[in-house]
Amino acid sequence: MEIVYRVFKKILIVIYKLSNYQLYRKKVILYGIPKLINMNFITIEENVRINDGVFIHGAGHVLIKENVTLSYGVSIISTGYDTNNWNENKINKQHINKKVTIGKNVWLCANVTVLPGVMIAEDVIVAAGSVVTNDLLESGYIYGGVPAKKIKKIT
Repeated sequence: MEIVYRVFKKILIVIYKLSNYQLYRKKVILYGIPKLINMNFITIEENVRINDGVFIHGAGHVLIKENVTLSYGVSIISTGYDTNNWNENKINKQHINKKVTIGKNVWLCANVTVLPGVMIAEDVIVAAGSVVTNDLLESGYIYGGVPAKKIKKIT
């Protein structure tokens, strides 16, 4: 039964990738079917690995550069409620869209959440369960926590 499930899942991934060819033409490797909203504003470069349970909201534009790995359950969100005038906006539900950029060779471990307006430098690892609320600008480090902070140099 497990073999049948795996074969069926691979067939679904192939169909999904073919129907979204423009997005995945650059050697993107899918290990599941991600949920993508506003796909026209999502750019994925070469050799990106996307695991099961990934969610990307592209309203503010999302750029994922080469050799990035998005582990299980990663969420990248480029839009959110405008809280500047919350008394009015709690009714109006206005959103602010901000670009998210994930640099080359980044690994977002399981269940990482990246919030609007964040830029992550290249050669960075973000630890599982972290919430990235601000830019991670120093390359070659592991970041983690809520909110994500520099933990240690990658050796």
